[in-house]
Amino acid sequence: MKVGPYCGYSLDEIIKIKQKEEKDVGMYFWGYSGVFCRPMVIKNLVSREKNQDIKVLFVETKSDFVPTKVDKFEKYSEDSGEWKLLPSNVLLVGNKAKPHFAITAKNLREVNIELDLSQYCTLKGIFPNDNQRFDEYFRYRVDKACGIFVPNNGVDKKKITIKYISELVPPYAVSIG
Repeated sequence: MKVGPYCGYSLDEIIKIKQKEEKDVGMYFWGYSGVFCRPMVIKNLVSREKNQDIKVLFVETKSDFVPTKVDKFEKYSEDSGEWKLLPSNVLLVGNKAKPHFAITAKNLREVNIELDLSQYCTLKGIFPNDNQRFDEYFRYRVDKACGIFVPNNGVDKKKITIKYISELVPPYAVSIG
């Protein structure tokens, strides 16, 4: 997932806010929008990788995105049916006019890891899609995906630097509103 300044907060501020959330709530909520990585896709990954620690990898971007309208999200749903109030010390902001989601994770920390995107594939249901390797998948406005390590036994194609890492924890991904 790409991360950077958002809604007037610097990336450093966001990281500190999320680390404090984890301390206060036991996990943090990382909000996002878009058509990729909807909660069901993330839950498919969790189902496929039973009993495995699932890492959330963050690549830093310098671009600052500020939506036309900034709202504070106040509730979340694990199933898009029953809605619960977010803990008061959770900060999630964005434009409520479009669907938003959040992953739930813990142990957010800074790292400096090189990763070859061509060694990972997207999920098709719960199976790796060999026809959609990350080095080709991340283009244009695609900035997040669930992936599986599937070595291509070839030459490294596209290395990136992972700046932050975390562990996904239940409920893994939720809708927010």
